[in-house]
Amino acid sequence: MSQRFSRSANGQAGRLPWLTVASWLSLVIAFAVGLVWQQPNYQGLLQQAFPQGKLTRIEGAQGDQYRLEQQGETTLVSLAESQGYGGPMSVAVTIGANGRIVATHLLQHKETPGYIFRFNEGKYYRQFSGQPVNHNFRLGDDIDALSGATLTSRGLATAVRQAAHNSVDHFGLPESWQEPGFDAGIKELLAALLFAAALMNKRLPRQHQKRFNQALSVASVGLIGYWLNSALSIALIGSLLLGYLPSPQQHLLWYIMLVGTLGAILFLGRNVYCSQLCPFHQIQRWLHRLSGMNLALYPWLKQRIKWLTNGLLWLSLMLIFLSRTPAIGSYEPFSMLFSLDGLGVQWYILPLSLFGAFLVSDFWCKLLCPLGRFLSYGLELRARTLQKVKKRQRIAIKEVGHESPVK
Repeated sequence: MSQRFSRSANGQAGRLPWLTVASWLSLVIAFAVGLVWQQPNYQGLLQQAFPQGKLTRIEGAQGDQYRLEQQGETTLVSLAESQGYGGPMSVAVTIGANGRIVATHLLQHKETPGYIFRFNEGKYYRQFSGQPVNHNFRLGDDIDALSGATLTSRGLATAVRQAAHNSVDHFGLPESWQEPGFDAGIKELLAALLFAAALMNKRLPRQHQKRFNQALSVASVGLIGYWLNSALSIALIGSLLLGYLPSPQQHLLWYIMLVGTLGAILFLGRNVYCSQLCPFHQIQRWLHRLSGMNLALYPWLKQRIKWLTNGLLWLSLMLIFLSRTPAIGSYEPFSMLFSLDGLGVQWYILPLSLFGAFLVSDFWCKLLCPLGRFLSYGLELRARTLQKVKKRQRIAIKEVGHESPVK
């Protein structure tokens, strides 16, 4: 009966090519609609930040600068935008007549709400208050990052620095700051070494591969999961698709994770991240071995599961494209497990995934992971493309072989 069901499901999939076309078309439409619909209105954002103030745009100023009249005082408001972990962040810096920062306001962002809540509740913004506008504002030098949110901290510091430095001419101050250098350290080095180790494991002698993979799994959980806190998610893929590309000079770790994962798929046909480097995948494996149980999935259920993961991936991308906010389409529970931050549905998905890992091998990866499905689809697309190229080459060789010289 299960075999008949499986054949029926495959046949149904084969008779529904319109569903694939409709899915791709809807994603293209969502991308276009989001691009037009989600254009930022800086004037409106400023009015929300200063509801009682009178704002006058300063023509000819470097960047976007406004004169703010509020409660009998006149200050300068300078705007700037920078890339964070999930996308662009717009910042307004209020500057007093003495050329020192009065306050910092985050006008708009694309970050995970849990991270932004920690910034709003902490002392991060207070580090900028009272500083002259020609200050360095460099993360790790005179600005401390928020623990577990280094990329967001760096994005905010970059936006504040740009907004403040744009106003130095207004106050007649010298450009005495030092530009930030290339930010590469032990974290970036370890991330690159992990990808190199994952690519090299098949070249090792077979008797050493088991211990090597065990060490690699521990390293992925400890380094990528907890220390680097850089587990890939569909939100990062969404940032890439939307063109939210941070500066490699300041966000090298972001590029190492994405380029290492996608590059291995494109050039080597290997999904090394899901199979060896994903910390959540490794934790699932440990839980499954601990239980000793292994519930097999019926063939017809596997087919339905693929439809489910395809649907979840499509839904995530639709939400990301329409809102142009990568974090809104990400429901992965990684942040809850590795940084103890989570919102909404993640509180239910994390215990479900951990309990499911006891019963079914790779429960999350097989049933719910949109990132894994996206990367698997990349492998499938690469395989189909190579197959078509080889087929055309064989046809071309046959045609050349059948040609006879004309006398």
